[in-house]
Amino acid sequence: MSTPSKAALAKAGTRSLNRAEIVDRNFLAFLKDWGEAEGASARSGPVSSDCVPVREDFLKIFNAQMCSRHLDLVAREMRARNEGFYTIGSAGHEGNAVLGHLSRVTDPAFLHYRSGGFMMARGFKDPGTDPVYDTALSLAASSEDPISGGRHKVWGSRRLWVPPQTSTIASHLPKAVGTALAIEQAKRLGLELPIPDDSIVICSFGDASANHSAATGAFNAAQWSAYQKLPVPVVFVCEDNGLGISVRTPGGWIESSFASRKNLAYFKADGLDIVDTWKVASEALEYCRDQRRPVFLHLRVKRLLGHAGTDVETEYLQLSEVESAEACDPLLVAAETALEAGLMSSSEILERFESVRQR
Repeated sequence: MSTPSKAALAKAGTRSLNRAEIVDRNFLAFLKDWGEAEGASARSGPVSSDCVPVREDFLKIFNAQMCSRHLDLVAREMRARNEGFYTIGSAGHEGNAVLGHLSRVTDPAFLHYRSGGFMMARGFKDPGTDPVYDTALSLAASSEDPISGGRHKVWGSRRLWVPPQTSTIASHLPKAVGTALAIEQAKRLGLELPIPDDSIVICSFGDASANHSAATGAFNAAQWSAYQKLPVPVVFVCEDNGLGISVRTPGGWIESSFASRKNLAYFKADGLDIVDTWKVASEALEYCRDQRRPVFLHLRVKRLLGHAGTDVETEYLQLSEVESAEACDPLLVAAETALEAGLMSSSEILERFESVRQR
């Protein structure tokens, strides 16, 4: 990432302890420092020589990431005004928007609580869904929240095939495996499915959750079933930010533990980079859909803004570590990619970013 963003972080850090304000200001400073070179007017063709993704797809994913980020920011503003009560956000994990865009609306998704990007991207694929407004209702504990009726902030949607639930202590992983097995069992029994026969199940979670007994049971059940040649079309998406609230995950632990497991295909991508995530996730989803076998998709991400709004990261991390993570902001990476590829100019990105803020 470019040095202006790091300089902006250092400067901001001396003025404020509000990391949300710093991360937001950092993004704006990066765009200002880039200059006003015009982006390409064309909105077609590949972003990179790898031919993935095309410009239209990239811009949709980038837009979903921006929407997710501003929902995180406004959640904290609402809490400060005593108008909202949930501040666990998705900042740093916005790369999961690629999964929301690539997967089908009819692929059941059991989601980690940092799945704002995924929900925005999937929601925008359905003309009858407004994921930004639905999330705002949930943040406000509104009785008009279409999925929880105001009982709790939760990712979920009947239209988008996202069953609502908490994702704490990995409790959703066994349900994801059960759903994958049920899809195949229904076909064997000749029952009519409410989703296409080749649907797959998406299940996202954090690196710390991978150690929980509920998760290990789910992995074992998937591998055990696959060993017996039973179809288990589930994609486990591990969003590895290296932290479980305030406890570090040992470096390299996830890859060491999962890269060589039998009957669980392992894929690894840089979740901070839309292009790399697209390439690897496409292969992972295609493998699962075609082979009907379980997949472990390992995404490298960074957690920004702490575990929640009340978290003071400098109680257990050095300030330099917090700033280093902020310098890897996936929105900065996406903006840099868009600028270098000529997809948008800095003024166009800024205009879009501020229009999402205003909404």
